[in-house]
Amino acid sequence: MKKTASILVMAVMGITTAVAQNDNGFQKSRMGFKVSPNVSWMQPQDKHFISDGAALRFGFGFIADIFFAPNYAIGTGVNVYRNGGTLSYLELERIGSQDFIFRRERTYSNQYVEIPVTFKLRTNEIGYMTYWAQFGLGMGVNIGARGDDTKNYLLEQVLADGNTEWAVSERSTVFDENADLSSSIRLFRASMIFAAGVEYNLGGTTSVLFGVTYNNGITNSMARKDVLRTVDDGPVFRGPRPETVRLNSIANAIELNIGILF
Repeated sequence: MKKTASILVMAVMGITTAVAQNDNGFQKSRMGFKVSPNVSWMQPQDKHFISDGAALRFGFGFIADIFFAPNYAIGTGVNVYRNGGTLSYLELERIGSQDFIFRRERTYSNQYVEIPVTFKLRTNEIGYMTYWAQFGLGMGVNIGARGDDTKNYLLEQVLADGNTEWAVSERSTVFDENADLSSSIRLFRASMIFAAGVEYNLGGTTSVLFGVTYNNGITNSMARKDVLRTVDDGPVFRGPRPETVRLNSIANAIELNIGILF
């Protein structure tokens, strides 16, 4: 994955170098770097699982603005960031010959390399300030996922009078910190990107950048996984067995961007 990220960075830098000639009287490209702390959360797409909290995460990136007119550009680059949050849902687990129903509370920390392609608009310089806004799409590749797990056992299957029934479980809660969750996250993530901010000119073409970005996931972040249907926070049964539903959640983030452009 590190080799892939390096290739992507070189490709973007090659494109910007190729168009950097000032043939039309304005700077054709600008490049720079940013850091991006964020608040992110997992947004369930079904009522059978719930979001149980946001998370503070961090990212950084290479910025490239390719201008086709003085105040209009294609904004791209390479972003490396983490997002996440906490999801809570019910699952079925077999231990030995006995079935258990438990509530999983899982806090995700997912790392991505993302290539954004956005349309960027900016004002003329007013004093030392330039105001800008951009919107577009991002395509991310997951390069790792870790998190903390809590499994609270609720029910266990028992045999009573020759019939299988569910009883309150006395099994102890299980904790798993910093677990590898890579297999539970899809490889690709698509998102819509909306951003706005200001540039403060330090002299020449060098500016300090400040902005806020809303990165809204548009594809399911979860790998193929069945969880239990719920009603009133409890499992839904069809006969003696609980019903299942596919886990579906998108990842969203609000980023604070601080960077420098040349």
